[in-house]
Amino acid sequence: MAKQFLSSPEGQKMIMDFISSPDGINMIKNMIGTQEGKKAVGSIIKTALPAMGIGSEEMGIITGILSKIL
Repeated sequence: MAKQFLSSPEGQKMIMDFISSPDGINMIKNMIGTQEGKKAVGSIIKTALPAMGIGSEEMGIITGILSKIL
């Protein structure tokens, strides 16, 4: 059910609105400040990419970059 919502235009807009908000930016900064947070953010991004309709080639590039960073 959550995957369906994330793949909908409304779900994608909600995510983008939150990520670009001051609260979202602060939350991401705080999470990335720890090793566990880096892994969690990477996992969330990897899970969200297919629901957002990212192509397999682009997803491979993004996943590769995240693997190197995390």
